[in-house]
Amino acid sequence: MSKIVILGAGISGHVAATHLRRKLPKKHEVVVVSPNSNYQWVPSNIWVGIGRMKSEKIYFPLGPLYKKKGIGYKQAKAISFFPEGDKTEEKPYVLSEYVVGDKKGQQEKITYDYLINATGPKLNFEATEGLIPGENKAYSVCTYSHADHAWEGLKALIEEMKAGKKAKILIGTGHAKSTCQGAAFEYILNVEQELRKHNVRDMAEVTWISNEYQLGDFGMDGMLLSYGSMTMKSHEMVEMVFEDRDIKWILGAGVNKVEDGVAHYENLEERTEIRSL
Repeated sequence: MSKIVILGAGISGHVAATHLRRKLPKKHEVVVVSPNSNYQWVPSNIWVGIGRMKSEKIYFPLGPLYKKKGIGYKQAKAISFFPEGDKTEEKPYVLSEYVVGDKKGQQEKITYDYLINATGPKLNFEATEGLIPGENKAYSVCTYSHADHAWEGLKALIEEMKAGKKAKILIGTGHAKSTCQGAAFEYILNVEQELRKHNVRDMAEVTWISNEYQLGDFGMDGMLLSYGSMTMKSHEMVEMVFEDRDIKWILGAGVNKVEDGVAHYENLEERTEIRSL
């Protein structure tokens, strides 16, 4: 009998757990360790952030499903790894700490025969001073609760524009070491389309800000894309799309401070600020 421990219940961890439970004989134990109580389909956060979907449509509670499937579940966070055990535990284990309920704050050594680390990225908002989604005019679509807040802010801004107030909207990545621009890129195009849908596009200045050295880099030195009979580099296509939609851009920038309505950023040439949503 083997015990497989999976850290994380996102797309990778959840898929791994359900596939293993289906493929392995019942004598083998599958255990998921995650601080989250819900599974969320992250790609749909974009739709929540523009009001096209309700957040409750993109998540479900993990506990009842895992109980039904025969998958162990501990709502805890991994603190450290001990692949060779220690003086009191000869088996490899993960030291975890419960985050809810009667066991909140308690630590447990969770032993394993096989370990899958699927915790995903850390949302490092702390790296940018004042970047606190839910507390000021800084928004995020990294989680479904963040996306709810983003739609509330966008919806209110749209109403202000309908009443005649012009707006500046800044969308992109935060600190200079951010490594994923994909979600922000998808979101800015959907926001721009939403403004057109509500007939307020002419009232908004929309700007993209990123640490990329050129548009369409996406942290992987760009791509080759096909458009009809043409093949072009991703930066050429993104530039074409942004120019067509009148989206401005700031590149090579790291946002180092966010105040209510103002984002401060720094690049290799200067430090400046821009008013945001």
